[in-house]
Amino acid sequence: MQSHPPVVLIVGDHQDALAMYAIGLLTMGFQPVTAGSSDVGFRRACDTHPEVIVADVRMPASSGFDLTRRLREDDRTKDSGIILLIDQASDSVMQQARDAGCDRLLLMPCLPDALALEIHDMLASRRHDLS
Repeated sequence: MQSHPPVVLIVGDHQDALAMYAIGLLTMGFQPVTAGSSDVGFRRACDTHPEVIVADVRMPASSGFDLTRRLREDDRTKDSGIILLIDQASDSVMQQARDAGCDRLLLMPCLPDALALEIHDMLASRRHDLS
């Protein structure tokens, strides 16, 4: 039985960054799915059941924190790993991320290979936790 590449949903409002991450993750063996807003991201997460969701904290209509809370409250998405991309590592940002249910934080700017390493590490630790 051949396993499928891990589905990674990338949510953010900057199209250039979404494209950069999608292309980078695709070349590194992931199956990227993108969404340009929190609402679209939530719907895509419910439809695709990604192993990992990567979201920008700063989006105009609804933040990455808001999206994380919605994902954690929904049975279809509550078990996906969530990485939030942040632009500052302040105590308040880290507390908001914990309160929302985020698994990991990654400081921007972040290149696709650094994101891929974080995703690989998250998936490996999740597999280890299940065994």
